[in-house]
Amino acid sequence: MLRKIAIAIAAIIALSHSVSAHAESWFEVEVFVFERQQPSVEKWLNATPPKLSKDTVDIITPVISTDITGVSVGLKGCTSTDWTNDASNCNDPNISKSTATHPSQVPFDVAASKPQTAHLGQGPLLLAQSQSKFSDIIRTIQREPYVKSLVHLTWQQNMQSRRRAKPIRIYGGKDFSKSFEYHGLSVKKPSQTETMPSTDLSALGDFYEAPKINPVWELDGSINIYLSHYLYIESNLALRKPTQKMVESSPLAFNEYAALDIEGKKQLAPYLESIPLIQNRRVRSGEIHYFDHPQLGIVMQIRKMAQPTNIKPIDLTERSSASQPLPYTG
Repeated sequence: MLRKIAIAIAAIIALSHSVSAHAESWFEVEVFVFERQQPSVEKWLNATPPKLSKDTVDIITPVISTDITGVSVGLKGCTSTDWTNDASNCNDPNISKSTATHPSQVPFDVAASKPQTAHLGQGPLLLAQSQSKFSDIIRTIQREPYVKSLVHLTWQQNMQSRRRAKPIRIYGGKDFSKSFEYHGLSVKKPSQTETMPSTDLSALGDFYEAPKINPVWELDGSINIYLSHYLYIESNLALRKPTQKMVESSPLAFNEYAALDIEGKKQLAPYLESIPLIQNRRVRSGEIHYFDHPQLGIVMQIRKMAQPTNIKPIDLTERSSASQPLPYTG
């Protein structure tokens, strides 16, 4: 009986996709991001961390994180399919109540455990490391002085118009959440919180405008690729670096770096700087593109690929066991 139901559902989905299948235009995308560790006179102390859309698709988290909610309630978090088909729910902390653990350092090569094949109607699909083609380019760049590799991944996606396209979440490097908040301020010590339970965060400036978000990745942001006669790449990334910043205190607020300052003077405090890389570029498929920046470098290629012809078989086990999505982390 279960087999008959699965066949019936697959037939219905096949009919629904048959009408729009001809409109799908799949491409393969490969991205390599690295840091330039050379001194720079430029400062970005007033730059804000990237703001991610709720429709941002996260193909990295399902690979590197461990959902620990099931230990207590017997539920699973967002699968890679959930992230691509229902990103807004996976990104919404009010809907997503499960708990995930993340490594303190994102692996440089983020990849699926085995080669993948795209299917009609599917969302962006993370590929295995064996399906990437940047090995020679990466080795060449890594031989250059003052270069630190951050993240490398390859995926396939059906390109949409700018209005319908969903950005792909890109992050890597170390997690700064034990030392800094997402918006740059140093994490408060427990003793300080207990001493002054009421804190007026508005006095710390406009850069502190959101609740705590974890993890706080060294590289964070998104890349949006869309099709409008030509292919376009919109990069919205930021590199995070510990530094110091003049922070204004207030008579009504407890200064976490010093004693209460009744005069509201500015004081030098630890701060996590966000160095933005925001670009929009028209590109051609097959060409290797380099996004230059004083502190960051991005190598990207969008390749033509064999178009998918089949829909993905239904995994009834996965559908029955997966329920609550992983929390939005940034």
